[in-house]
Amino acid sequence: MRIVVTVAALALVAAACSPVGTSTTTSGESVDSTTPGQAPPADLPETTSTTQVSTTSAEASKETVPEPAQVFEYAVVAEKVAGRLAIVDLAPSCSSGESVCDVTPVMTVDLPARPHNIASFGSAVYATHPSSGSLSRVDVATGDLLTEKVGREPHDVKYDAASGEIVVADEAGRKLLKIDPESLEVLGTVDLPGEPHDFIVAGDVIWVTLIGRSELIRVVGDQVEIMAAGGSPHDLIMDGTGSIWYSNWGSKRLNIFDPVTGITPEAPAGVGEPQHFAIGPDGAVWISDIAAGAIVGFTSEEPQIVPVGDSPHHLAFLGDTIVVAVSGSGEAVFVRDGQVVGRSRLTTGLHGVAIVELSTPLP
Repeated sequence: MRIVVTVAALALVAAACSPVGTSTTTSGESVDSTTPGQAPPADLPETTSTTQVSTTSAEASKETVPEPAQVFEYAVVAEKVAGRLAIVDLAPSCSSGESVCDVTPVMTVDLPARPHNIASFGSAVYATHPSSGSLSRVDVATGDLLTEKVGREPHDVKYDAASGEIVVADEAGRKLLKIDPESLEVLGTVDLPGEPHDFIVAGDVIWVTLIGRSELIRVVGDQVEIMAAGGSPHDLIMDGTGSIWYSNWGSKRLNIFDPVTGITPEAPAGVGEPQHFAIGPDGAVWISDIAAGAIVGFTSEEPQIVPVGDSPHHLAFLGDTIVVAVSGSGEAVFVRDGQVVGRSRLTTGLHGVAIVELSTPLP
């Protein structure tokens, strides 16, 4: 669990001058607490000179500042073969004397079908089930589960902050689906010129990869634009400069596409078989490399390679710690500062990873 403290409100600064219609006291003057038209208090001599002052005092100027809100973050891993989600938390399992911690899952949630990709919004996790054509919503805080039929073959899923909707790539249906985050009702669709696989939401633009195609698809509202990119785009992410990094199907190739110029320059070397991406708090791009059994971070001129185990798939950042779903060994692996610091033994066939935010910690 990662605890994040946020400031809900800021204190107001006392005014530098008195309110209109009042005067300020000067040294040596007495202060009268009466209002105009009222007699002075009995214990105050009537000959005393008085000056009206602002009712703003030191105490009144101190606005009540709400206590900072705590957000408790947990990693969620899709156990594809086991048909469940595992919620894992590094902190309680690790003592300062251990180099690599054994991390026990906080809880697991059984699903009605195998989960593939997952996404989160607040305490909710959304899991696609391509084999059953459905989507599940799990509230990690309450354990509530809702599953609905969605499209024909839902694969990737993301939360769209601009619209407040969940977006799903329906491969066999050749559509993007816009979905209500609470009811899972399909609110709208966008037809695509191929089978969508993965996508990213960048503001009001959605970038999509298509199976077996060399283009990237740019979607704004219901407008679809096909952009030649080269290669065979698989997974993708946008970095801090607006460039789109994408892995290529079954190859050693990694590309970076510039949406402004439409040019795909040569990407950094150092990845054997690139798969899935994540962006670190410092803006560095990280990717899982199945061929090397590692994750690779492009944090400097030389790629940083961290071995994690057989067949790493999705990864996500829990604060400054990378959580990797290592499919072959069936472990969620925690990486910090270029070192493996924890492992959670789950089941083989892990795939998606997401981070949930709760207002209270899990028991």
